Amino acid sequence: MRTFVFPGIVEAASDGSFGLFFPDLPGCVTAADSLDDLAAGAREALQLHLEGMIEDGLAIPAASAIADLPHDPDINEAGILLVEALPDAADVVSLTLSAALLSRIDAAAQARGTTREKILAEGAEALLKAG
Repeated sequence: MRTFVFPGIVEAASDGSFGLFFPDLPGCVTAADSLDDLAAGAREALQLHLEGMIEDGLAIPAASAIADLPHDPDINEAGILLVEALPDAADVVSLTLSAALLSRIDAAAQARGTTREKILAEGAEALLKAG
């Protein structure tokens, strides 16, 4: 499994709490009342975000160098935190399926707004759960 390290920008709020966002990963944010809690939350947020990207078949971008991070004058920047995550990586497998079955799987995935891989994984989990 691959370890990822992304810089997060720490923002200090006027009430003494903190927020953190990852410029390289829009939507990946966390907040806490203390810096210790912020660090734990940042790792959890990064882990979940990367796992979701992997599950959705999205490419994980390269992390920006600290010197290249954007600086927004409207943000009360309190620092930068390097956050490490080790997301559950999916194994790549090769399957042989009939063209007709593959077409039905793809149509079902498209109708549900998901991916072929997710349809197959959900189907396998349901079958295994049923015993």
